[in-house]
Amino acid sequence: MHRPITRALGTAVAVLGLVCALVGGWFVTQLGTSGTATFTAAPGDSTLVLPPDVLNRTDSDVTVRATADGDAPVWMGLARPSDVDSVMQDAKAARAQGVSVTGWELETTTSGSGSADPQTYDLWQGETRGTGQAQLTVTQDAAPQTLVVTAGEDAQLSEVSMTVTDSGWSTRAIVLLVVGLVLLVGGVYLALRGGRGPRAGGPVEDGPQNAETDGAVETDETQVLGTADATATPDTTDETGTPAQPADPTTKETR
Repeated sequence: MHRPITRALGTAVAVLGLVCALVGGWFVTQLGTSGTATFTAAPGDSTLVLPPDVLNRTDSDVTVRATADGDAPVWMGLARPSDVDSVMQDAKAARAQGVSVTGWELETTTSGSGSADPQTYDLWQGETRGTGQAQLTVTQDAAPQTLVVTAGEDAQLSEVSMTVTDSGWSTRAIVLLVVGLVLLVGGVYLALRGGRGPRAGGPVEDGPQNAETDGAVETDETQVLGTADATATPDTTDETGTPAQPADPTTKETR
């Protein structure tokens, strides 16, 4: 693979890993190891309605806590969605549309212009009341259900919080964090490796073909020298230039 392509691929992987690590780490810090998320809203002088799309969105229990200004009475009622619609259809209310993890808020839309006193109806499957604050835990056994939260006359709901605990959220956040770190390290390594060129002035190693050629040349020189030594004739010329005669073995030296 060409170095520019390797470097570009490593950079892309590193960026993806960094994004995953940041997102996973942020969710871990917000949810903790238990996976607890709390979403809040400030309805003010409006009644708050939590429909099944928000209240029964997970299989976990949901705890709703409402706080009113001063010692004003706070009331919560839980009923079937169709029964709540018949009571609150024209009443002014802040209706939750979903949740936002950016600010951990309940996204609400205020609609209606009439008034209604839901406490007077005998249709609630569960209800609770308190002075200054009230709390109700909703299980998912009887889902779908709608929860209505309201304060006393001329009172305001300063805050309504919805808390959900799901350990699967924290597990997914931790996995995303770990995968992001692995991708980040791998991408950085790949990018650095792709940007590393050959060393300047390094020795050039002989390939197999050069090694065989050198061996063949050396072998040919050895054979030529051996042949020359074998065919060389000894010099038998004496100092006068006359060829020397071989000695007669039968001739004896006379003193």
